[in-house]
Amino acid sequence: MKKHILILTAAVMLFSGTSIGQITLTKGDMPQQNDTVRISVGINPGIIDLSETGENHTWDYSGLIPFQQRIDTFVSVSETPAGLLFMFTSDFAVNMAGTFSFPGTGISQPYLYFKSTSSAYKNTGFAFTMDNFPIPAPFSNSDILYQFPLTYPHTDSSASGVDMNLPGTGYLLVDRHRHNTVDGWGTLTTPYGTFDVIRIKSEVTEYDSVYLESQGTGIGLPYSYTEYKWLGNNQKVPLLLVRDIAEGAVVEYPDSIRNSLGVNEKQNIVTKLAIYPNPVKSTATLRFNLKQKSTVVFTAVDLSGKEIWQSPQQEMVSGFHEITLDALQMNLNPGTCLLQVTANNRTSTIKLVFLP
Repeated sequence: MKKHILILTAAVMLFSGTSIGQITLTKGDMPQQNDTVRISVGINPGIIDLSETGENHTWDYSGLIPFQQRIDTFVSVSETPAGLLFMFTSDFAVNMAGTFSFPGTGISQPYLYFKSTSSAYKNTGFAFTMDNFPIPAPFSNSDILYQFPLTYPHTDSSASGVDMNLPGTGYLLVDRHRHNTVDGWGTLTTPYGTFDVIRIKSEVTEYDSVYLESQGTGIGLPYSYTEYKWLGNNQKVPLLLVRDIAEGAVVEYPDSIRNSLGVNEKQNIVTKLAIYPNPVKSTATLRFNLKQKSTVVFTAVDLSGKEIWQSPQQEMVSGFHEITLDALQMNLNPGTCLLQVTANNRTSTIKLVFLP
């Protein structure tokens, strides 16, 4: 009789959705070619304590508020401008134009490339076009994002990067080191739902250097950051990703359509929002289109959501506009901020990075 009761109890727990143990991730939980995921992007509003983790832990982040959305599509390598060099090392690529923007530089169509095997999920490199010429940058050693089977308390490390001359263009160097630790498991709640997850903490140190002959300029940036990813079975991408950098934390998670964010340009007044150059040392140009005459105000907030600068309101006619942004006049310190353009109480947001 006791045996039957135990079996019945286990069955009730299983079908009620209650977590009865940690999960394990394998290749089958990773994205595949032609997968499409809608991602909400926000900032840490103070409800995420990244130190909270452990066994059978509950993370309730249902109060997250996104400021924009994008669509990530995992496309065939052959569909990308630099695909030939990645045909035998990668399974698919993701167009990152919704994440990285380089207006005014001649750089466009940024792609990240990935390989999924029974033992690991890897970033194999990246590519972009410059003045419509494809520039592939395959890693000499792949950046290993996950080793399989992935479960608590797994740890691993990898070193990756690229060191290459760009004939007639310049020079490119990326040196990246990643240390992964699965430091917890349990249940995660976001505005998208509640899921059984494991959490992986990735500590990354990186040095990037690029010199562009066409621009006559170069830049070298050493930096480090920590990524926290909550992963679930059959979810393709992290159910929550928090990238903790010196200036704050950026939050991403799969989500349903949030029309209030102005993702649909038919509903938004501010369109074609871009900043160049970005990153910038002193002044940058903000370019955007107004679909109608509007009362406009510009606001800069840091990655914790704190307002650090705001312009006076001004009346602007419909059409394209260019505004010069000066870090000194805006009293902005080096780092990353979010620039918001609000027209007739509808807001569009773009990321801006000021260099020291």
